[in-house]
Amino acid sequence: MFLRKVEISGFKSFADRTVLDFSPDGDGSERRLGITAIVGPNGSGKSNVADAIRWAIGEQSSKNLRGKKSEDVIFGGTAKRGKVGSASVTLHFENRDHRIPIEYEEVAIQRKLHRSGESEFLINGARVRLLDIVDLLAKSGIGKDSYCVITQGMSDATLNATPAERRSIFEDAAGVKQYQIQKERALRKLASTKDNLARVDALLVEIEPHLKMLRRQAERASQGKDVAERLLSKQTELYGFLWHSFQGERGGLSQEREDLARKAGMLERETDTLREEVTKLAGTLEEGEKTDVLTKEAAALQGELNTVERDSAILSGRIESERERQKDREEIRTIPVDLGYIRKSLDRIGKNQNTLFERLGLVEKLEEIQDIREFARAIGQELVDLDTKVEAGKVTEKVIISLPENEKRESDARLSSYLAEKDELGKRMETIRKNITEKEEALRAEREKGREARERYFLIERQVREKDRELSIAKDRLNDVKVRLARVEVREEDLINEVREELRTDVRELSWDGSPRDRDALTRDIIRLKGEVERIGAIDPLVAEEYQETEKRFTFLTTESADLRNAMVSLETVVKEMDERIEKEFSDAFEEIAKKFEHYFSLIFNGGKAELIRTKPKSKAVATDEDGETLEEVAIPEVAGIEISACPPGKKITSLSVLSGGERSLTSLALLFAIISHNPPPFAVLDEVEAALDEANSKRFSKVLSELSERTQFIVISHNRETMRQAELLYGVTMGDDGASQVLSLHLEEAERLRGKGGKVAP
Repeated sequence: MFLRKVEISGFKSFADRTVLDFSPDGDGSERRLGITAIVGPNGSGKSNVADAIRWAIGEQSSKNLRGKKSEDVIFGGTAKRGKVGSASVTLHFENRDHRIPIEYEEVAIQRKLHRSGESEFLINGARVRLLDIVDLLAKSGIGKDSYCVITQGMSDATLNATPAERRSIFEDAAGVKQYQIQKERALRKLASTKDNLARVDALLVEIEPHLKMLRRQAERASQGKDVAERLLSKQTELYGFLWHSFQGERGGLSQEREDLARKAGMLERETDTLREEVTKLAGTLEEGEKTDVLTKEAAALQGELNTVERDSAILSGRIESERERQKDREEIRTIPVDLGYIRKSLDRIGKNQNTLFERLGLVEKLEEIQDIREFARAIGQELVDLDTKVEAGKVTEKVIISLPENEKRESDARLSSYLAEKDELGKRMETIRKNITEKEEALRAEREKGREARERYFLIERQVREKDRELSIAKDRLNDVKVRLARVEVREEDLINEVREELRTDVRELSWDGSPRDRDALTRDIIRLKGEVERIGAIDPLVAEEYQETEKRFTFLTTESADLRNAMVSLETVVKEMDERIEKEFSDAFEEIAKKFEHYFSLIFNGGKAELIRTKPKSKAVATDEDGETLEEVAIPEVAGIEISACPPGKKITSLSVLSGGERSLTSLALLFAIISHNPPPFAVLDEVEAALDEANSKRFSKVLSELSERTQFIVISHNRETMRQAELLYGVTMGDDGASQVLSLHLEEAERLRGKGGKVAP
C-alpha cells in the first residue's frame, strides 16, 4: 500500500486543481517506494501540501492547520484573483495488499468544505461520515495523530511533552490505536449500560410495591365479581330505560320546536310584509307632508310680495318727493314772528315726524337708516331753530321759485327711472300673487290626499302590532320548548358520561324491550349494590388486566436487569482484554523502539548514549478546601509515562533541556526513525524536520531516510540539498503573480538518463 497521488483544489494557496503524483515510476509499477521531495522558496505554499494531507485524513483543529477557523482552508482570493467557493483534497491509495480493510485495490478518500460550512466526506465517491474515514485509516496505521504527517514543531514537541503524553505517541507507534478505540467504545457502552441498569432497577423498586398491591386488589376483585355483575345488570336496565325515555321526550320536543319555529317564521314573514307596507305608507306620508313645503313656499312668496310692495311704496315716495322738488324752491328772508307762523311751523314739524315713523317701519337697508337719522336730526334742528326764533321775535320766510332748466332735466330723468322701476315692481307683484294662488290650490289637494294615506297607515300599523304580539307569544313558547329540550339534552349528556364512567361503554349500545320500569326501585337496588361493592372494596374492574400487564412488565424488567448485568460483565471483560492486549503490544513495541532509538541516536551522533525509560504510575491527593489545604487524601493513579535520556558523545548531560537546538533536532529525529522502523506507516510526510541540521548531520539524516524508504513512502518538504539528492521525484512549488501556488515536477533518474545521452531535461 502507498499514496499514489494527491489532488488539491481550492485548498489554501492551491486555487487551481493541482495533482501531485507519487507513484514510484509515475505509473504505479512495483519497486521500492522511494522519496519524493517538495521544494520551493519560503511563502510559496509547499507546506500547504502537508496541511492538505493532514486535513484529508481527518484533522479538525484549525490551529494545527495554521488557521483560526475552518473556512481559512479555502482559497480566500488575492488582489488579482477572486476567492473560490470550496476546498477539496483527494488522497488516492494503492491498496493491493488490502491494508485498508476494504475490497477495493484502489481507494480514493476525499474531503470537501464549502463556504456555507457544509462538509462532504467520500470514499470512492460514496458519501460517508468523518468517523468512518478515521476508523478505516486507523486500522491501516494512518491517522491525524500518528506519524504520517510530521512538522518540525511536532518532532521537537516530543521532547517537550510530559511522560504521559509521550506514552500516547508510543501507543500510536505500537499500532494499538484500534484497540484503544474498541476500549473507548466498550467503556462508553459500559457507562450507558450502567445508566440503563440504574433506570431498570429504579423501575423495579417502583413497580414491586405496586405489583403487590395490585395482586391483593385482584384477589378482592374476584370476590366481588358476582356483586359487580348484578350491579352492571341493574345499571344497564335503568340506563337503557332512561336513555330511550329521553330519546322519546327529546323527539317530541324537537317536533314541537320545529312546529313553533315554522309558525314563528311565518309570523315574521307576515310582519315583515306589513312593515314593508307601513314603510311605503310612511314614505307616502312623507310625500303628503308636501303641504308643509307648500305652506312654507306660499309664506315665502307672501314675504317676497310684502318686500316688493314695500320697495314700490319707497319708490312712490321718491317719485312724490321728486315731483314736489320740481314744483317749487325756497328762498329764505327774515320776517317778524307771529302766532300764525308758529302754528304753521309746528304743523309742518308734526307731519315730518309722522313721515319719520312711517319710514322707520319700512326700513330694510343700512343706508336707509342713515338717511332716517339725518331726517330725524333735521326735524330736531327745526324745533331748535323755531325755539330760537320765538325768543328773538323774528323768523326766516321761505320764498318759492322755479327750478333752473338743467336741474329740472336731471329731476325728470330720475323721475322717469323711478316710474320705470315701479312699473317693473308692479309686474313682479302680479306674478307673485298668481304663484301664491297656485300654491294655495295645490295645498288644498295635498291635504285631501294625506288624509286618506294616514287612515291606511294607522290601520296597517295596528295590524303590525297585533302580529308582533302573536310573534312574541310564539317566540316565548319556542324558547320554553328550547329550554325544556336543553334540559333533556343535559340529562342525556349526564347519562352518557355516567354510563361511560361506570359501565365503560356507549349509552347508545344499551337495549330496552319497551316495557316500563320502576325507576325508583332500580335506583335503590343500584345504591345498595354499590354499597356492597364499597364494603368489598372499590376495585377497578380492569385491575386484573392491569395486574397481569404489571406482572409481565416486572418480569420483563427483571430479565432486562439480568441481561444488563451480564452485558456489563462482558464489557468489563472486553475492557480488561483490551487493556491486557494494549499493555502487551505496547511493552513489546517499547522494547523494540528503545533498542532502535539507541541505534539511530548512536548512528546520527556518531556515538553517544540514549535510552527510553518507562516511569511507574503514582497516586496523589487532590481533595482540598477553599484555602487550598488538603481535606483528605484520595489515591488517583497516574498513567505510566516514558522518560527520554540522551547524551551526545563527549558530553555529560543529565537533562534534555541543556541540549542545543541541533542536538534536540537530532534526538527527535532518532526517536522518529526508531518509531518508523518499528511500525512503518504506509507513507510519511516530513515538513522541514531537518531544517536545523548542518551538512554532516544532513548526510546522516538522508542516509537513514533512504534506508527506511524501503518500507515507507516518504514525502519530504525541504530546503536541504542532501535530502533533495536522495529523492527520486522532485516537485517544485512556486507562487505566481495572482497569489496561487503552482507545481512543477521532475523525475531525477529520468533526468540523469537523458543527460547521459545528451538530451535536454524538461521539467
